[in-house]
Amino acid sequence: MDARVDPAVDRALAAAGFRAAARDAHGSWRAVALDGSDRTVDLHVLPQDATTGARARALQSVRHEHLARVLEVVPLDDARLGVFAEHVDGIPLDRLCAARDALSPGEAATVAIPVAQALEALHEAGVQHGALSAGAVVVGRDGRPVLAGLGAALHHVPRAHDESAEDVRALLTAVLTYLAPDDGPSGSGEGLRGALEELWREDAPAAGRVVDRCFRVAVPCAVRLPPAPDREVPRRGVPGGDEARAATRSIAALREAGRGGTGAHRVRPASRARAVRPLLVGALALGLAAVGTCAVLVAPWRGTTDGGSAVASVPSSAAPRATGTPVGAVSQRLAPDDAAVALTQRRAALLEAGERAALAQVEVAGSPAHDADVRMLAGLGDDRVAGLEVTVTRVEALDDGAGDEARVRLTSTTSAYERVSPDGTRRPGGPATTSTVVLVLRWTEQGWRVWDVAAGE
Repeated sequence: MDARVDPAVDRALAAAGFRAAARDAHGSWRAVALDGSDRTVDLHVLPQDATTGARARALQSVRHEHLARVLEVVPLDDARLGVFAEHVDGIPLDRLCAARDALSPGEAATVAIPVAQALEALHEAGVQHGALSAGAVVVGRDGRPVLAGLGAALHHVPRAHDESAEDVRALLTAVLTYLAPDDGPSGSGEGLRGALEELWREDAPAAGRVVDRCFRVAVPCAVRLPPAPDREVPRRGVPGGDEARAATRSIAALREAGRGGTGAHRVRPASRARAVRPLLVGALALGLAAVGTCAVLVAPWRGTTDGGSAVASVPSSAAPRATGTPVGAVSQRLAPDDAAVALTQRRAALLEAGERAALAQVEVAGSPAHDADVRMLAGLGDDRVAGLEVTVTRVEALDDGAGDEARVRLTSTTSAYERVSPDGTRRPGGPATTSTVVLVLRWTEQGWRVWDVAAGE
């Protein structure tokens, strides 16, 4: 073993099937598997006191796909604890942006949304990160952001008050630091920067509001990695993958009999279907319907075809391309189910604002879905909708999206709402309704866009 490795650390690593490989500024060890595989873990060395042990086990109880996992807590000796954690391979946000230009609004949303959701999972479990910085947000080679920084978080001494709002403000600071200048029209402050700065100034910003703000004003897109990524950025980087599960099985042998339980695990189901945390947004979809004279029904996505004819009629290679971004500008793909939720939320904001020309941000121009929305907006005339809330409750990718087309089944619900005329007159608009549809997505130069909306059942 390396002479600098503490014998107690070496014994704990060897018992779990690992050996020390490198040490960081916090005194934590990165360890590699003794069997020659590429399994990797981190071992954090902490004082063995009641407060530290409770905090480590509280972090262990939380599971989220964008949060580095605490795998096991073991005693090293009478004075120290060893905390095994998932090693997240990737490049920290601050180093990533130092190697390229600032984040676009879409990239910043891709970073902020999942990290905020990971924070929300922590806060719901009564745990605060306490050490969030741009260096604690790691972007893997596949472009997935992960809230890491467990070394600093474990060494953080919690204060007497709830630090949840400070976690959120730290995330906002990290994103704003590396976000491109104001993306609103003519620097009006109405873009993502303005929205996040406004949230930062709130007395107690919440993680869920970060998610909502990002979906309202930006279309998430893949994070562009530096042209020549650091050699320290390996090919892996998805937390909770096979390597993490293998490390967990190996380390599980160290559990002591009689130690208290770790609490409920927050895991993503093994199937492709997943429930989506309800997000209240503006009008999700507006569809023509004969309700009285010249009435327009505001509802979730509505089927525009039977799901077969429109899809089969145009090969994906012949689908109209979205314009405005150079070929190859989007080099990595969001998962189809994640893209479907993001496009749904962005479409909501565009339709609520009556932004007809901007629908190409979510739909392929000239597609059945786009034509239906254009007709619907024309039917609304000068009216707008008010009081409508939409909840996306379930999303399921029906294929892996490896080609240029993907199908995603999505269920959403809208509340009752009002129609408001230009003079401010209000009248009932429509009742609450729920629908399940299949969104047919097409891959374009700008990422996934909706081509068609088919019946979901």
